[in-house]
Amino acid sequence: MALRGARGEQLFGHGDRLSGMTYPSPAPSPALPVWPHCCHGTTPEDPVGCRGIHVPGHTSCLAHLADTDRDAYLASLAPGADIDHRGTPFTEELLNRLLGALRDPATGHPRLGAARFTSATFQGGAWFGLATFQGDAEFGSATFERAAWFPLATFKREARFPSATFQRAAWFGSATFEGAAWFPSATFEDAAAFESATFEGDARFGSVTFQSGAWFPSATFRGDARFEQAVLSSRQVSGRWCAPGG
Repeated sequence: MALRGARGEQLFGHGDRLSGMTYPSPAPSPALPVWPHCCHGTTPEDPVGCRGIHVPGHTSCLAHLADTDRDAYLASLAPGADIDHRGTPFTEELLNRLLGALRDPATGHPRLGAARFTSATFQGGAWFGLATFQGDAEFGSATFERAAWFPLATFKREARFPSATFQRAAWFGSATFEGAAWFPSATFEDAAAFESATFEGDARFGSVTFQSGAWFPSATFRGDARFEQAVLSSRQVSGRWCAPGG
């Protein structure tokens, strides 16, 4: 017996067996994170929802934790703690609270261990000025919707910003990169300022897009600095820098 559709078209012939048929798997959800994620705010259009990683011991990200749970987590942090907030959306207030929990009383400035902000979204101003990153600092594919401030920040190990998007000004003035600094394929839609920054290790700016100019006055590169295929959409790359032996 053949099964037919409403218009009389044959759906399955006599020889077809429903039990033995295979069907294509549903298409994977777009941008599905590789980490256990929050899922807050899922819709038919966005079945993934919030991509923020679970806070340890919970099934929500830092942005969507209940207030009491968020307060308890922040209170558990100490200067130098490792943190993992991949995919998390940060308001300016939430980021300030996180950095405040990591503030070193001896210096009055945040001190982080390994910091994982891969694919995080910073919806307000992101102020990391004077912060010390004792472990690797990971900002790959992060989005900074407002100004990103890293003046006088110290990166003791690798600083990774591959494919990060800076929609407003990015300030790294007098920052110190003691390990490698990675900015491949990053996009700076507004000014990118690295005045007096010090790059102790290798610096990689390959395929970076500077849409509104880049400034490196008095920057120091002591390792290998590369800008292959960097794109300057307007204005200029200005300033001078020092390299070993020069």
